[in-house]
Amino acid sequence: MDPALSHVTLFHFIRPWFLLSLIPAVLLFIFLWLRKPNYGSWHHVISPHLLPHLLQGTVKQQGKFPLVLLLVSWIIASFALAGPTWSKLPQTVQKKINAKVILLDLSLSMLAQDLNPSRLTRAQHKLSDILDQSKEGLTGLITYAGTSHVVSPLTDDTHTILSMVTSLSPEIMPIKGSDPIAAIEKATQLLQQAGITEGQILLITDDVPADFVGKVNQFLNPTLTPVSIFAIGTSEGAPIPLSKGSFVKDRNGAIVVPKLNIPRLKASAKALNGRFSTLSSDDEDINYLLGNTSRLLNDEMKDTDRDFDTWNEHGLFLVLLLLPLAAMGYRKGWLSLFILPSLTLLLAATPQSSEAGTWDDLWTTKDQQGQQAWKNKQMEEASELFNDPEWKASAQYKKGDYQGSSDTLKQHITTKAGNTADNHYNLGNALAKQQDFASALDAYEQALKLNPDMEDAKKNQAVVKQIEKQQEEQQGDGEDKDGEPKDSDDKDNGDQQQDKNDSDQQGEDEQDSESQKSEQDSQDQSDQKKNTDDQESDSDSDQEQQSQQQSEQDNDEEKENPQSQSKEDKNNDEDNTKEQQGTAADIHESNLNKEDQQALEQWLRRIPDDPGGLLRRKFSQESKLRRNQPVENKQW
Repeated sequence: MDPALSHVTLFHFIRPWFLLSLIPAVLLFIFLWLRKPNYGSWHHVISPHLLPHLLQGTVKQQGKFPLVLLLVSWIIASFALAGPTWSKLPQTVQKKINAKVILLDLSLSMLAQDLNPSRLTRAQHKLSDILDQSKEGLTGLITYAGTSHVVSPLTDDTHTILSMVTSLSPEIMPIKGSDPIAAIEKATQLLQQAGITEGQILLITDDVPADFVGKVNQFLNPTLTPVSIFAIGTSEGAPIPLSKGSFVKDRNGAIVVPKLNIPRLKASAKALNGRFSTLSSDDEDINYLLGNTSRLLNDEMKDTDRDFDTWNEHGLFLVLLLLPLAAMGYRKGWLSLFILPSLTLLLAATPQSSEAGTWDDLWTTKDQQGQQAWKNKQMEEASELFNDPEWKASAQYKKGDYQGSSDTLKQHITTKAGNTADNHYNLGNALAKQQDFASALDAYEQALKLNPDMEDAKKNQAVVKQIEKQQEEQQGDGEDKDGEPKDSDDKDNGDQQQDKNDSDQQGEDEQDSESQKSEQDSQDQSDQKKNTDDQESDSDSDQEQQSQQQSEQDNDEEKENPQSQSKEDKNNDEDNTKEQQGTAADIHESNLNKEDQQALEQWLRRIPDDPGGLLRRKFSQESKLRRNQPVENKQW
């Protein structure tokens, strides 16, 4: 068929009811056209048949032509609103919403090094490849050891899950052991909560118990939700190394060598209607395991299994014809007849975007706008946008408004929801930045009352006490008998301060730090140092010591996270950013000379990197809330 004839055949209006607006346009035009011209009060004293000859005739002419333009503009706008079209846009008729839940074994046996460099590292690499290939459908991630925990619920944003893969290790699990059955049960709960009746479970592990299949069949229908197993390890196995150079041993003192039981894993996957694969050097294993997810799930496709004709609307081009007509409306006396009706139609004809962005207040809340400003590092704007007091206080702290941050937290703590250990801890940090050490100690003490296991509060409390004690000693020793300040030896104080740094670092190495800083913070510190003028080298030594101690506290303030544990399931990237307050930006404000800053940089690099700190606290809190925890005999 001729393309032109095809377009004529397909021509129609998407919104034909807008053509009804032509009816009032025609009626209004006829009414205004037939209306007699108004000559003002002259018609009372002059005969009607003489008025057109005695008064200027331009009145009648000016009243007709604008009416014609108004009618033409109205007609064009009505056709544009009706949406003329004659061509279709390509559109997917069906959309896959396959769902798969990935279970990652984080038991101690995953640290075995029979695979180079370790089973865990190879599993992380394969997990990243799986997430990269998950372009369609929903994906969830669960980790398990003695207990199972949701890292990410079902989502189509696999980039968020990818950002957390490297932080997954057995160290973040609160209870040692290996319970894949509980992990599969939690995976089925995720699918049910999402309203999905069919899905796939992919188990990345090195072992399953002997009664695995029987117990899983008690709550899972393998026909609808098959369980595939991705085996990580070798049949020879290897000892499980510990951090102190030793190996995991059983109750008899023998070194544990976990071996891959391929027959059991393969039989389990077959019994649960899934697939089995061992590790390969290419993507063949992943392609095989994910091959059965290409089928369309009928139950999940019913909402999208319909016609999706999307027509390409051409009415926008008609609006361009209104521009020259609107330009003529600038002529004197035409504004009320032409411009206002045309603008009304133009505004109505403009298509409205379904995406947020133009009117933020209409489509997003203040907290959502504040989070976006936070991501863009616009802390001034974020602190004004946030309504949530915890987010607001965190943004104020980040921008350096410690007084505002403490005021916000003080007011929030008076409420029942705000009286948490984290809020008291953050209040202590803000008060310490204001040199109000007594109030900061009270805040840390209150945080420890609510959560005695908060190591960060204990550390900062000790640092503040030491600073306060040192200030008292300096005030006592800083004046001689005549009340004159004593001269101090900068070199001796610098050596003493460096020894203090080494001592503090040695103490920190023995703690289970929750910090998420180190290399990145050191780089940030270096960048800021370049943009900062060198401090005066002859500054008072007591001020140097106080600033150095304050910098140590800043580096301990890794938990400046205003969200409570109940909000831990929010965007992990935002929470991880919030944990890094009070480091490089604070060092920028300290009164350290160049040599002290270089020494501090080296000290910062020695702080252990712990990107899984947030997940560790989340899992630990979930484990405490659960009751009737199973006793796991196998600890690896």
